[in-house]
Amino acid sequence: MQHFATSIPPKDIALLQTVLDAWCRQKNMPRSEATKEAAVLISEYSRGVRSQIRLIDALVEQEIH
Repeated sequence: MQHFATSIPPKDIALLQTVLDAWCRQKNMPRSEATKEAAVLISEYSRGVRSQIRLIDALVEQEIH
């Protein structure tokens, strides 16, 4: 697992959490079971993605593959 040298600002944590919560509701999945999805979001965030749409697209893409 990748470790980050910098912290994620609270507003960005809220963004990631909002996307993950919406994904979990859509998939009827407890957030505690969404570890793969959380990793995808953090990975995308570390690549500079800050758009809800692009983050959701990344989750859709990982689900397809």
